[in-house]
Amino acid sequence: MPHIIAVTSEKGGVGKSTLSVHLAGAFQERGLSAVLIDEDGRVGSALRWAARGPGLPFVVLEPEQVKPRKLAQADVVVIDTEGRPKRKELRILGERADVILVPSGVSTLELDATAELMAFFHEDPQTRRRTRVVLGRVPPVGRAGEVAREDLRESGVTVCNTLVRSYAAYVRAAELGVLCRDVPGRGAEHLRHTQQAWADIVTLSRELL
Repeated sequence: MPHIIAVTSEKGGVGKSTLSVHLAGAFQERGLSAVLIDEDGRVGSALRWAARGPGLPFVVLEPEQVKPRKLAQADVVVIDTEGRPKRKELRILGERADVILVPSGVSTLELDATAELMAFFHEDPQTRRRTRVVLGRVPPVGRAGEVAREDLRESGVTVCNTLVRSYAAYVRAAELGVLCRDVPGRGAEHLRHTQQAWADIVTLSRELL
């Protein structure tokens, strides 16, 4: 059975689809067969992302396309969940996934919403063990990410060590339908930023699997 990583949040605009697409790409680059399932039928961000570009290096499926034979050879399945899912659906997710990844920014409002969702997940001991926060859109300069990470940990929340920093390469990647590592551009600064953005994702993927 493939390792299932579900990316979910009750708050919009936290980079859920960006994280899902790039994690699948990082696993694939590492030699793991990755499949991304876009369960957000209302928006379909991952499907739209894949359709805009020359093709992503992994399979992107709608829920209706998911068949056992299509997943049989996969090492890891990343699920980009519905935006703002209902609590009942989140409980089911806790039974399906090996890891539930909750992306969050570092602002007070985002952290408060994340803490509330994690409190819900912590109601079930099994789900609690599977759930962790990943801090994204972290300012590349300063200690906002480190401070937010430690504050969450002090409150009893499991947080990934990796901080996914905010780079324009992610926005451009979504526009072009590619991964941030493949965003074209010139100059040393562009290359450095795309490499740093991609390095954050690869590091996070190794932390997860």
